[in-house]
Amino acid sequence: MLGELTSKIKLHAPPGPMSVSEALNHPRLVRKEFEVPLVMRGRDPLLVGRDESLANLVIKDGYISRTHAAIFQEDGNFFVQDLHSKNGTFLNGEKLDSGQRSGRPLENGDRIGFNIVEFEFIIPEDSESVGPVNS
Repeated sequence: MLGELTSKIKLHAPPGPMSVSEALNHPRLVRKEFEVPLVMRGRDPLLVGRDESLANLVIKDGYISRTHAAIFQEDGNFFVQDLHSKNGTFLNGEKLDSGQRSGRPLENGDRIGFNIVEFEFIIPEDSESVGPVNS
């Protein structure tokens, strides 16, 4: 069942053209062979949900809310926030309260769950604190 979910995940609105080295030098979410580089454009968060017209990271599963969660950058750090999802957003197995953002910045190896769909937050070793990309 979990393998089938990976095939239902896609990056709906890529952050725009970038080189492979740029993508690899940015923090990213990883689930099996699927990777999402976290290259923020200005102050816009990465929205996670099942609605392709609203979410950037689309997970086509009935247990994922239309707009489930957001990953955003603040002062060079990344945070996750639940967007009042019905089935919950988790950080390292701990459920965030409805509407709550993580109480600390995301760290390398953190597990972020959108209901049962889990990603690992990866910060490349040679990456420094990465500021937003201006578009």
